[in-house]
Amino acid sequence: MATIFKSLIFFFVVATLLHAGHARRRKDNAASVVHDVTEYGAAPSNRDNRDAFLAAWRAACSSSAAGNNSTTLLVPKGTFAVGAVQFEGPCTDNGGAPVVVIDGVLQPCSGDGGGCHISHDAWITFSGLNNLLVTGDGTLDGQGHHQSGKAKPMTTTLVFDGVTNSTLRGLRFVNSRGFHVNLRRCTHVVAEGLDIHAPATSRNTDGVHVGVSSHVRILDSVIGTGDDCVSIGPGSTDVVVSGVTCGPGHGLSVGSLGKDAGERDVRGLIVKNCTVKGTTNGVRIKTWPGSPPSRASNITFQDIAMDDVTNPIIIDQRYCPHDHCSDAGEPSLVQISDVTFRRIEGTSSGPMAVRLLCSEERPCTGVSLDGIDLTCGDAPCRFEFSNVQGPVAPVVVEQAPGPAPALVSGGRREEDADVASGTEQLGWLTWWLPFTVRG
Repeated sequence: MATIFKSLIFFFVVATLLHAGHARRRKDNAASVVHDVTEYGAAPSNRDNRDAFLAAWRAACSSSAAGNNSTTLLVPKGTFAVGAVQFEGPCTDNGGAPVVVIDGVLQPCSGDGGGCHISHDAWITFSGLNNLLVTGDGTLDGQGHHQSGKAKPMTTTLVFDGVTNSTLRGLRFVNSRGFHVNLRRCTHVVAEGLDIHAPATSRNTDGVHVGVSSHVRILDSVIGTGDDCVSIGPGSTDVVVSGVTCGPGHGLSVGSLGKDAGERDVRGLIVKNCTVKGTTNGVRIKTWPGSPPSRASNITFQDIAMDDVTNPIIIDQRYCPHDHCSDAGEPSLVQISDVTFRRIEGTSSGPMAVRLLCSEERPCTGVSLDGIDLTCGDAPCRFEFSNVQGPVAPVVVEQAPGPAPALVSGGRREEDADVASGTEQLGWLTWWLPFTVRG
């Protein structure tokens, strides 16, 4: 009898444990809901899958609203065409959002068959969301290079608009029709591990653009485009760019600034530990001529490796692409201050190693050159200041053979300008250096 009783207790305990395990598995499965876009009608094809994508998003968003913290919107492997689509929030009262995993290839739908809409602004947008993660092994292919022979909209591939506490990670972007990634009106956003490519001849295909955003990190990415690899626009504060390999393209840029009235100031930027290869510019600040007043301050470029870069270090306050500027003769009113160029080394493909061309109306202040080591092949490097107001860190210059010395600011001749003393450098000053610029 005792044996039977013990057996009954044993089976009761086992049954209880099995039931509890089954209940836990059901709970775990309920807490890890995957909304696959193919379950909502999406299919790898040339037809527009926009409606299916939105249906899957609405389901994932509402599932998150029910308190599910592990909801996933999945785009599986395969090539999916999709028109302009906006994934809007908020999804929850406390600001949660689904995880978005893109493992397939996304391409814009073709408008030739009708019913397909590609916006002139953005192709894929995430807006009004908090705690969003967009990741995966997939590719967003803007197919900009397939539209030769006819005008195409300068459509940004992916936009984060009004997104907070979120991450964009690991995706591949190719051949955008405009910017590849645009972070606007965002705060506490990380873009990391991105692989971004477009032909060197493609215009306005910036890799990652930041505007009117704060506390942004762009990390450990490979970017090669026909424009800036990274561009930091008006209203950006506390932005860090680190571990980016850039090229081809126009370099790592602040700006352009001052194109429109009422632009917000730029401050607190750090660009560090980056490699720039075969670009037209290395690290750059650019403002439009005739610009209305604004400020760009507290900017640091440090630990940058240059490899065959045409203009490694440049401030250009007469930025005028394609030479079509109505105010080309007017000075920029963007005040640039407290800029540090530190430990920038490598090679220039042209003779101009450092060019600081500031506004005659708003001279640059607090510019520091520290540990600059650039070579210009077999030709002497050129180092040019214009309207740079001290203090400028001392730069030792070894005079190279050349034409008769010219007068520079203060009536001195170039042969006397072996050291920039760091008080004031106003007007125009140019030096020819034998092989290196060393701060």
